Amino acid sequence: MSVDRYTVLCERILARCRQKNWYGPDRRMFGYIGAYYEEGMLQSRRLTHDPRTGFEFPPVTEQQLRLTEDTMGFPHPPLLRALYLQLANGGFGPGDGITGAFGGYCYWVERDVRYNEMQRKSYLRKYRSQVAVDGSHFFEEGSFDLEQYEQRYDDPQQILLGPHVWPTHFLHLCGWGCTESSYLHGKSGRVYLVGPEDGVTLEGEEGFTLLLRQANSFEEWLERWLQGEEQPWDEKTLEALRQKASRLEPDEDSSGGTWA
Repeated sequence: MSVDRYTVLCERILARCRQKNWYGPDRRMFGYIGAYYEEGMLQSRRLTHDPRTGFEFPPVTEQQLRLTEDTMGFPHPPLLRALYLQLANGGFGPGDGITGAFGGYCYWVERDVRYNEMQRKSYLRKYRSQVAVDGSHFFEEGSFDLEQYEQRYDDPQQILLGPHVWPTHFLHLCGWGCTESSYLHGKSGRVYLVGPEDGVTLEGEEGFTLLLRQANSFEEWLERWLQGEEQPWDEKTLEALRQKASRLEPDEDSSGGTWA
């Protein structure tokens, strides 16, 4: 995808926001308390911005992006970078809104390489107990090589991970209101719906987290959102996506998948 196409896609998203007179997350929530970034820490505050007036967070600066990417240890995928630079630093789009870089939208951020250490510190400050120490592993960096795994097992559409297993280069895109979130893999560019699930992994371990591939690229994911396809935050849609993934053979073309 060329830089010109990035710009066109950003313009289409902006036009959609103008047409709907809504510059915030699709899931319309007011008055909730969420996290926000300030000088290397996550704070909490009540949401007061009215998304009918415009984007809450202006486009990111190169300095903000460099700081964020230094923390991540790798660059944002080009299209996500373009959205941050040309449109807004998160806070709009599918579900609970696209998570931003430092200084941007992170009210509902889940596990994310950009915010893990800040979340871990906030968690320990809040609870200050052995339970908190034992649970802080949730915010550790992942070490699971998702690309290597997919190559080894013939490109599965769904992957069940065991406890304490988390992919590297995983960026939180948005939440869906319950326990599921969409994640962008920073190397492959694929998008996954991620949520809790039991069962047995291919390695024979106890299952804990299920990854369902939503799209083969971030561009595809956004295009389907722009076209108004149903979005998978309810249990019925999630189950349909699970069934679709389980029916696909490894050598089938999966590029035509849908949200539901």
